[in-house]
Amino acid sequence: MISLTNLILVFLIGSIVSYLLTKANKILGSIFNFLLISYALYVVWNIKVGHEEVLFRILRDVERTLKVTNLGKYFAIVSLIVISFVAFFIIEWIRKKDIKPAAFNSFLLLMVSGILGVFFSNDLLTLYIFWEIAVLGSFLIVPMGKKESKRAAIIYVVTSAIGSYMYLFATFSIYQRYGILSFEQVSQYLANDSSNLFKWFVILFIASAGIAKSGIFPLHTWLRITHGNAPDAFSAVLSGQLVKMGSYVLAIALSVFPTTQLFSSFYHGVPLLNYVLIWLGNISILIGTFMAIRQNDMKQLIAFSSIANGGYILVGLGIMNSIGYAGGLFHVFNHAIAAAMIFLSFAAVVYRTGTTKIDEMGGLIWRMPWTFVTYLVGIISLAGIPPTSGFISKWMIFSSLVSKGMFITLAITFIGSVGSFLYVFRPLAGVFLGQLKRKHSDVKEVPIIMLVPMLLFVILTILIGVYPKPVLDSIVSIENEVGIKAIEHSGTIIKTPLGQWNTLTVFTMFSVGFIIAAILYMIFPKGKKVDLTDQYTGGEYLYNYDLYHYATGFYRFIERLYDKHPSFEKLYEKLVSFFRYIGYFTYKLVYKTSPSGYVFWITIVILILFWVRW
Repeated sequence: MISLTNLILVFLIGSIVSYLLTKANKILGSIFNFLLISYALYVVWNIKVGHEEVLFRILRDVERTLKVTNLGKYFAIVSLIVISFVAFFIIEWIRKKDIKPAAFNSFLLLMVSGILGVFFSNDLLTLYIFWEIAVLGSFLIVPMGKKESKRAAIIYVVTSAIGSYMYLFATFSIYQRYGILSFEQVSQYLANDSSNLFKWFVILFIASAGIAKSGIFPLHTWLRITHGNAPDAFSAVLSGQLVKMGSYVLAIALSVFPTTQLFSSFYHGVPLLNYVLIWLGNISILIGTFMAIRQNDMKQLIAFSSIANGGYILVGLGIMNSIGYAGGLFHVFNHAIAAAMIFLSFAAVVYRTGTTKIDEMGGLIWRMPWTFVTYLVGIISLAGIPPTSGFISKWMIFSSLVSKGMFITLAITFIGSVGSFLYVFRPLAGVFLGQLKRKHSDVKEVPIIMLVPMLLFVILTILIGVYPKPVLDSIVSIENEVGIKAIEHSGTIIKTPLGQWNTLTVFTMFSVGFIIAAILYMIFPKGKKVDLTDQYTGGEYLYNYDLYHYATGFYRFIERLYDKHPSFEKLYEKLVSFFRYIGYFTYKLVYKTSPSGYVFWITIVILILFWVRW
């Protein structure tokens, strides 16, 4: 079988081939992408854990190696499942989109080459190099979206750079102190280091890259604008995969460099550093939930949802016990699949309607029933409702919080779960239910090529919800690898100190309930369709025709409660304005159009040099 190094090279060369093929024919290039990504999934699925190979040398006496770990393989498989499904969706989607298809397909493969390198890097510097390759590929795709996409790309790359450079600073500090960079050796040296301050610095600065990429508070503001303005199909990759690169780095910072061994317990076995990160996750859950409720743009709504779910993952990983850590890793899978299927359903809606505004749509269930099913199952999983797989991870996180006595965090995660019911219902009611607008009367379902990956996501999330053993087996291997007591399970039964969950029993109960509901629906009289202007509003002043649509101001009664909330976006905008002013002032001060101005500054520089020398 092909080596990891050669597989990465194939993707780098393949990006050029894809560009040329797509230039000749859009569909041909997109099919090539799908086949190559699917082949990578096959290779990664079958590669043995423990496989190691030398990549290249940069620093003296320090080899750059790739190594297959259970943690890296798990994240790689989840990522490649998402990207391969999206690549199949793109085959038809790219026909109609007003983007540069050759560049899009080429940069997608460039990004995948970086992703593979990130998950199989065996040292800090190699991970950073491939991290930047993945960021570069995604950064070049983002500007192909809406009018605001260029600004969104800049915000995305600047935020990513903040975390990346903090990570790089920690990497060089480790090399200066120990002369090594491999994960295993760094973990051993940190365990024997007497300086708690240095260990805090290393873990926090490495975690910063994960915080930035995951959209964790306070580096969360890029998700809304980037997800909202990126090409519609690519938003599924951004949320379903690239955000999970951040979760991978957080898992490394917390478990590969085991914080429970590096630091003493602060609260019920949780170190203070972990507790700080858990609270960043708590704040992310609250911000993501309450801001998602406010959104009228369906893509930005799910972008804020990604912030909240990134918080759930961080809380689970930060607890660092058997159930919590497993719940965090399981939620990586669940959110990747759910977010991807929701964004693909939105991409299908935009493909037919040309808008992402919820109050500009309605009644699309009658025109796009399979897209509706995809969104419905996606939000059921995202909200953590059985029998989908999304419930399992949240239940494990809740159980671990109860067992640790962390009731404030438990309350916050519960508020986030209740809030998720609210914000996922808004697109459901505003886009798919209600009245079909006259301008959408001729809308029809998307082509079968776009439907196939969407429905495969539906099948996958229900299948894992009923039979979670494949995912749980991978998580058990990871927990054994990082030295955490493995979660107990037996196929369809998950055991915790607070009880057990039988997924098959729950699925049977829900199936019976669904059958009863279907029978009642067929027996009782059906609802009557009425004209759009026959609907009542929630007491809002009707100053235009669109306000007759009940999706306008959908949760206005809740939004009023925090209309004047503090905004980190506004704070960052003020900082940008400040630095822009400093740059403009410096530019006007230094740059002179007359020769006398340059003579003045040359004289100043010469005087400073003489002063320093003397």
